[in-house]
Parts: sequence; structure tokens; C-alpha cells
Amino acid sequence: MPIDQIIVFAVILGALVLFLSNIIRYDLVAVLALMVLAVTHVLTSKQVFLGFANPAVITVAAVLIMGQALWHSGVVDFIAKWLGRAAQSARTQLIALTGAEAICSAFINDTGALGVFMPVAVQLARKGETSPSRFLMPLSFSAFLGGMTTLIGTPPNIIIAAYRGRLGHGNFTMFSFAPVGVGVAVAGLVFINLFSRFLVPERQNGKASDANEGIAKYLTEAVLSADSPFVDHSLGDLEAKVEADFIIVGLIRGEDRRVAPRRTQILRGGDRLVVEADAENLTILLDAAKLSLAEDKAIEEDFLSSNDIAIAECIIQPGSRLVGRSAAALRLRQIHGVNLLAVARRGQRIKGRHSEVPLAAGDVLLLQGDAETLSAVMARIGCLPLAEREIRLGKPTRVLTALGIFAVAIILASTNILATDVAFSCGALAMVLARLISARDIYDAVEWPVIVLLGAIIPVGQALQQTGGAKTIASLFVDMAHHLPAFGIIGALLLGTLLLSNVVNHAATAVLMAPVAAGVAQGLHVGVDPLLMAVAVGASVPMLIPTGHPCNVLVMGPGGYKFSDYWRLGLPLSVLTVIVAVPLIMWVWPLHGGAFSR
Repeated sequence: MPIDQIIVFAVILGALVLFLSNIIRYDLVAVLALMVLAVTHVLTSKQVFLGFANPAVITVAAVLIMGQALWHSGVVDFIAKWLGRAAQSARTQLIALTGAEAICSAFINDTGALGVFMPVAVQLARKGETSPSRFLMPLSFSAFLGGMTTLIGTPPNIIIAAYRGRLGHGNFTMFSFAPVGVGVAVAGLVFINLFSRFLVPERQNGKASDANEGIAKYLTEAVLSADSPFVDHSLGDLEAKVEADFIIVGLIRGEDRRVAPRRTQILRGGDRLVVEADAENLTILLDAAKLSLAEDKAIEEDFLSSNDIAIAECIIQPGSRLVGRSAAALRLRQIHGVNLLAVARRGQRIKGRHSEVPLAAGDVLLLQGDAETLSAVMARIGCLPLAEREIRLGKPTRVLTALGIFAVAIILASTNILATDVAFSCGALAMVLARLISARDIYDAVEWPVIVLLGAIIPVGQALQQTGGAKTIASLFVDMAHHLPAFGIIGALLLGTLLLSNVVNHAATAVLMAPVAAGVAQGLHVGVDPLLMAVAVGASVPMLIPTGHPCNVLVMGPGGYKFSDYWRLGLPLSVLTVIVAVPLIMWVWPLHGGAFSR
């Protein structure tokens, strides 16, 4: 085996281990793999960064921008709000939510679509006094099912289409994936709506999760006595020197009310402090700071929520600046003017000093702050709200303009009038010029870790092919596949890709498996299209573990799911995907037809 091939295999194996361990974020793993191949001269200096100019990378970025512009127009919010009102029973709500999620995910980023429908699902669960877990995992899996139906529904489809173009057979078009994808999606949605109630555990009761309930009992108003050791000292001094778990939610001095007062705030005798603490920690604070409970004084509603002050539940997105850092380190109160009232992980409130706890993707935060700016703060720190929002419905002309530009881009791409990356880049530019999305929001819309991942991992995939590594892997498969029927060949490749996509980012899986599929097709002298389709389907449904996709991570906290809960619904859905997809691929894309076949 050539030394270059050994290096490539070692790098990919190391990357797989790092992907699985989550020690380093996936985009950094991809860059690390790329740099090793560059330093060892497996890739030339001209090849190292060519991945960032790949049509698949450009298309993914353009589609993310267009999806964000559609999201801003209010179209998806209107659909979500309408569903919340139209569906009454839990069964019809599940049907409506999963169906709408699948349809929207076919055209916009699945994480973005989930961000719109997830608050609706949580609120419907609470109103119906059922568990959000009944809705959230099915909602996440529906995003995968809908995404596989179109070219732009999921990055693996975009990657596979671009790879087919590199083989010289032309790109797959906008709806090339639909015959197989729609069949799998319909079967999957039917299965979810029939059987998810038996397979998805009920982890928590929806009514008990209300944001204002459960926190009000921790709020107390106390008066700072004139002889307190903290008079004429800063609030930060009090928080640092009193060894108890508490939060100063507000400060009242005469007619002046301050929410989330700064740590530099100087305390005066007679100040009223609104404190969030349990009974044990409150006692420690009262004794240490010489505070006395306000007699017969109920907590003023202003310090829970009012027209000016709001409490909001939100969930930390993968890639948020909060991940791995504590609220204290981020200085949420000082910089953003919000109080972190509580942190929940997998449905359980974190005890102790939650302001010091390193936060993780999927954690649910209870924030309090100015009603007008709280939504903007959540977006700025990378959190999605878990409450129904006001519908973002602009003028009808604005909505029609967004839909019109999107439709034109799809037509130009699907009819090959323009290359896919060019068509959607033009669409993204048109939406910017039409002021459907601001210049700042463009950069917020693009998931940069995904773009970096793709730009770095595509040259790794090319190195696997040019060193003969893909051919070596394919030859091992070919030796086994000679004794398999046609459906066994497609099924084995699809299943292998599906399993890998649960360990490695689904886009990276498509990049690594596409050259293997081409090698298998060449070795068996069969058509490459059915094998590429098998890779596309397998890479699009990472449903076995929560770390397989950001959508799975997002629903884990609000649903209160355990790591082992995912395979209970994900495993039968994955098996169903293979059972339905294989005959559909064989029917639409015959194995013994097209490129590489005899």
C-alpha cells in the first residue's frame, strides 16, 4: 500500500475517532485532517483550499441565506401559527406538526425549520397538559425525512449532486431526489404518527414546565438593613463574599426599579433586593448580609414578567457562544442586561450555582430581561426561544417577493438554465437587494461551522480518491458484493452510510462515501446513480443517537430525552428507510444502467 494512501487512511481514522468523541468540534476536526494532508504533501498547495470554491459549498451557503430570508418574511411562522390553531387533539397536532416540518425542511434549512415549529410543539403540549417529548423527537426526525426529498433540502443531497457533476454525468437536478425521497418520507411520517406514541418515552409533564411556575417559589423580596456589612459596597462584593447559591433578580430603591442590576451597583441601607434562591441558600444570604424579609410583601409582578420585563425559556443551539462557558464567564447580566434564573439539562433543573456551570448545546435556560430586547439577546447569544412568538408577517408584497425569488431560483436550477450554485447565489443576492434580509443577517444565516467543515473535508475526500484509497475500500466491498443480488448491493451501501452518518457529520459522510460508491460502481460495472442515491439517503437520516445531527441535540433538553431514547424510534425508522428506499432506488435508478454499467 503506497505511503500516501496509508497517511490518508490514518488521517480519516483519526478524524472518525475525534468526530465520535466530540473532544474537538467537527469543523476543527475537518481542518485538522486537511492540514495534516497538506503538511505531509498528500495534497498540493493548490488543492488544499479548493474545497471552499466547490459548488456544493457555495450552494449550501446560498440556500441558508435564502432560507433565512423566507423565514424573516413570516411565511413559515404563519404556517406554524395556523397549525397550532387548526389542530385540536394530540394526534392531529402530531400529524400537522410533522407534516408541516417535513414540507418546510424540503426547502429551507432543517435546523431553521425546527426552530420555528419547536416552540409551537412545546406550547401545544403544555396547553394539552401532555409531555413535549411526545412531539419533539418526531419533529426532529420529520426534518430529516423532508430534507431528503429535494436537492436543497439537506447538504448531503447537494454534495452528491455536485460529485455526480465531477464524474462528468451532470449534476442531479432539483427534484431528482424526489421519487425516492418522497416515498421514504411518506412511509416514515406514517410510521411516526402510528407508532411514536408507543416508542417515544414521556419524560416530563407539559404543564409543570411553564416558565413562570417553578421559578416564582424561588423569588423573595428582602430589605438591606442599615447596619449590613455590605452597605456602601457593590453588589458584586455581596455576590462574591456570601457563599450561597442565589441571584439578585432586581433592586428597588424608592420608586426606582432595576432589573438585572449591574455588579458595580452600590448598595444603600433600605434597598429592597429581589432574590432568587431556595430556602436553604436564602437563609445563608439573609444571615450573612443582614437582610430581612419584607413583611407581607408579595413579589411585585414586574420582577416576574410585565409589559416591560419578560421571562423566556430558550435552548442553546449547537455552535452558540455559550457552549462550554458559564453564564458568569459570559457576563450575561453586565453585557446583555439579562438574568439567568435557571438551567435545565435533559429535563432536570441543575442544582447549585448554575451561573458557574459550563453550558452545553441543548441546555434550556430561563432568562429574564427587558421585554423589547430579550428576543434580540437570545438571537445574539445563539439561543432559540421555547415560546410562541408573534407572527413575523410583513406586507403581502414582501411575502410574495420572497416566494417569487425563491421559485425563480428553483426553476433556473431545475431546468439547468443556470448552474445550481449560480442560480441560488443569484437568488440570495436578489433577496438582499430586495431588502428581505439585512447585510448583517446574511452572515448570521450562514452556519459557518458547516461551511468550514465542507470546505475542509472535500479535499480530504479528493485525497481518498486520488491516492487510490477509495478504490481500495471499494474493492473490499466488491469482493463481498459479487455474491449479493442487486438489492443487497444497494442495501449494504445505504446501511453502511446510514450507520456512519450517526457517528460523523452527515455532510462529511456524504463527502467520504461518494468516491467509495463510484469505486464500487466501477468495480462491479454497474450504474453509479443508484449507489450515489443510496449514499444520499443513508447520509440524510442520522436518527440513532442525539449527537448525529444538531436537530437531535436541540430537542434533547426540552424533551428531557436520555441518550438511549433515540434508538427506540430511530432504529425502526432507519430499518424502514432501508426497506422502502432500496426498491425505490432500483425502480427509479436501475443498477444495470447508466455510467459504469456494461
